[in-house]
Amino acid sequence: CYHVTGECSCPPGWTGHDCKHPCSSGRWGRDCANSCACDGGDGGCDPATGTCSCQPGFTGQHCQ
Repeated sequence: CYHVTGECSCPPGWTGHDCKHPCSSGRWGRDCANSCACDGGDGGCDPATGTCSCQPGFTGQHCQ
């Protein structure tokens, strides 16, 4: 947290005043500002990196 204002700068995948809340499903990155770009399989994405988690039968960067 910034020592003057007390405002926290959360690491990617976390949000909230105290950075104790993980990104909700379908969101990722700093302050959970990005949307997952995973197509088929809807396995979701990593809340820190946005890397898609493909379900069986789906492959590739966006689980197509």
